[in-house]
Amino acid sequence: MKRIALFLAIAAAAIACTNEETVTPELKVTSETADLVIPTEGGELTLAFNVNVDWTAEVKEAEAKEWCSLSPASGKPGDNTLKVIALENEGTENRTVTVVLRALEATQEIVVTQLQKDALVLTGKKEFEVAYQGGNLEFAVSHNSELKATADVPWITEVKAKAVEESKLTFAVAANTGEARTGKITFEAGSLKEVVTVKQAAWALEFTVTPAETAKTFEAEGGEYEVTVAANVEYTVTVPENDWLTVADAEGVYTFTAAANTTPATREVEVKIAPKDEKHAEAAVAIKMNQKGAGAKLVVSPEEAEKWFDCAAATFELTVDTNLELEITYGWDAEGVEPWISYTEAAGVYTFAVAENAGWNLRSAFVYITPKDEAYADMVVTLSVFQTGRATVVWEKNLSDYTTVSFAAPIHLAYKDGNLLVATGNSIHVLKAETGEYVSDASSMIPEGFALASMTNDDAGNIVVASNVAYGGEGDVYALTALDATPVKVATISHKDVYSFAAGNLRAGGDVTTNGVVAMYVDVSQYLIACDIVDGECGATTFNALPASGSQTWSPQDGCALPLGTKTSDGFLATYYTLTSLVSNASGEWVNIGAEYYGGNDNSCSLAKAEYNGVKYAAVGVGSHFNYSATGAYLYDLSRNEMIYRYAVDGELNGLGAYADVVLVPMEDALYMCYAELNKGRIACIQIK
Repeated sequence: MKRIALFLAIAAAAIACTNEETVTPELKVTSETADLVIPTEGGELTLAFNVNVDWTAEVKEAEAKEWCSLSPASGKPGDNTLKVIALENEGTENRTVTVVLRALEATQEIVVTQLQKDALVLTGKKEFEVAYQGGNLEFAVSHNSELKATADVPWITEVKAKAVEESKLTFAVAANTGEARTGKITFEAGSLKEVVTVKQAAWALEFTVTPAETAKTFEAEGGEYEVTVAANVEYTVTVPENDWLTVADAEGVYTFTAAANTTPATREVEVKIAPKDEKHAEAAVAIKMNQKGAGAKLVVSPEEAEKWFDCAAATFELTVDTNLELEITYGWDAEGVEPWISYTEAAGVYTFAVAENAGWNLRSAFVYITPKDEAYADMVVTLSVFQTGRATVVWEKNLSDYTTVSFAAPIHLAYKDGNLLVATGNSIHVLKAETGEYVSDASSMIPEGFALASMTNDDAGNIVVASNVAYGGEGDVYALTALDATPVKVATISHKDVYSFAAGNLRAGGDVTTNGVVAMYVDVSQYLIACDIVDGECGATTFNALPASGSQTWSPQDGCALPLGTKTSDGFLATYYTLTSLVSNASGEWVNIGAEYYGGNDNSCSLAKAEYNGVKYAAVGVGSHFNYSATGAYLYDLSRNEMIYRYAVDGELNGLGAYADVVLVPMEDALYMCYAELNKGRIACIQIK
């Protein structure tokens, strides 16, 4: 039993040994070991260390064991201290001892110095290389007698020195502005001496600009760009005079700020950063600062291609948003025209003045807003300016535009309540006077069984209609006071005293419903017949010979006689086939009152008169016969006995006959002249101011 128990105990111990963990030895000295010195007279110093296993300590050098001992010589894991004990050093040289610490495989050796009788220990290297900028050198000195430290050159100076056993000395090396140089610092304590050599590099130019770019491009919106200058010489930053790039300095950091570029052109300045001393001129840096353009812009508002004005003086404004230099020019509708548009400009707003158009006809001009730089010539803005004269064509149409109307000879016009009445053949149609738009068929205005050959207005605005009167017969004249009124017979004209085929193309003066006069043109013999209407009754028919024209006429529509007043004694205006002047017998005899307005062999088919703003006017309607270029309406100023305006008609002939009519309508804002002609098929309304 005792053997079994012993066996079990041995086995258990073996198992325990087998399970023990393997430990890696660690040894760490925690004391400062860079400068371990024991004074000459002897003493001790303490080493602190940490270990995780059992440890031992010994003096390595056998001869050192005579004057150096350790305590303790071994110990356990954990934080430990070891005292190094030395006897007095009687020699004239420093002596050292190596303390060896062991912790299993971990070993560390520590060297301890004991000073000689006159001791001087200078820790660190004995030669230094210093940059040209200079700086401080620090020395740790151990000594046991009075310490002296001196430099052999003036550019090395002591900053701090203290004669103690352990001293920290600092020497300042001044900046070098010349060639490389060498100096020495001598440390003395008693009879001992240590020399340190100081070598300082030669001065070198430092001049760096960061970033190292020679160009910088700003966007049109502007922005900032920073440049850092590091230099050991004085320098200048030069920005040429300009109005867009500025610079600010903050301790060698230069911030360049570019303002927004609103012009289309790029711009550039060259910034120069250079040492002040010209001998370092090669170190200068030039940076081209450029900025993109904003892109060409020329916006004119309101955006419109043309402007229209009446004949009165006027102004208009254009707002121009641009970054270009501009010039304003004009193009006139004819050479030698006196300029009639001018402008002034203020803050991008162009105010154009349009002078009064004292002429009768429309005039036009072009306003060109043009960039001065030819590179942007394609951006020119053109505005067409139209100014009506005292006569403006309000509207004009071809008779063929009225598809529901069959036009036939003759053609006559009258006006009533904003409507233009057109008599063609034996029918009457109503148009809007201001637009020419077709309104309705008003043929019901014609008396039943009546052969309509004439339609006109009297001075009171009544619509007067009549038939042609054959030689030896009589014809009735009717008046309508409104479009929906019943026609009322106001006169009967007889035609028996002057031979002809017929009399017609009736014109009226005064108020035919009360006191007025009516007149007809007599073909073949060139006479007129007329009768006075007094209190609604027509008196005796009278006749009057017109001046000889040199040619006979074959239709009453070839000429026209218009009463000048309210009775036959007031006289008449007359125009007719082949006559080249407007004539009047208001003075009792026929006299020319107008210049030549058309050539021979043309039908002078109609006359109208009106008074507007105190001026008396007459209009002549000319039909196309042989001299087709004379077709149109002619306006006369009777106070000056001269023609002042002509409305000319172009176009192809349609064969409907050389018949024309004209009507003058005084309105509040202007005098309106409406004209129609069959052969060229044109109808129009002209505003006269």
